[in-house]
Amino acid sequence: MKASLKITFLLLILIAIVSCKPSQYAFQKEAPLQLTRAYFNNWTTGIHIGSTGLNIYFANLIPARNITVDSVFFRKMKGKLKKGKGLYTSRLTKRLTNAEDNALTTNGFFPFKLENTECVISYLENGVIKYYKVTYVDEKEGVYYLDGPPKD
Repeated sequence: MKASLKITFLLLILIAIVSCKPSQYAFQKEAPLQLTRAYFNNWTTGIHIGSTGLNIYFANLIPARNITVDSVFFRKMKGKLKKGKGLYTSRLTKRLTNAEDNALTTNGFFPFKLENTECVISYLENGVIKYYKVTYVDEKEGVYYLDGPPKD
């Protein structure tokens, strides 16, 4: 009886050790990119369009040579980052739905616990997706689009 109890205990310890692998969403302490500032502005559309969201900007985001900047995670939303003149941007959209009394909704899996002014930039380094946490995103004045946001 004692031998089977010891074997069971050892198996439980072994399973615990094997399952303690690093998270696939672990943050890099130092990212191979430079960034001077991050900021966003909220936007809303006319009632007939019925959507809202935000634009997020990364000024002077300069990745190292072997880095491809991919996406941003912010306020339980995810969007692809697009390279512009001197910055990267993303339009993150939340939709208003009649089914929920026009409450803002975000559906789907969100892998990070972030504060309201934090975001995560995902990037590819040698074919591996990595994550870098930006600890402060500044809020700028919002925008109203009567007929919906412009098509980039």
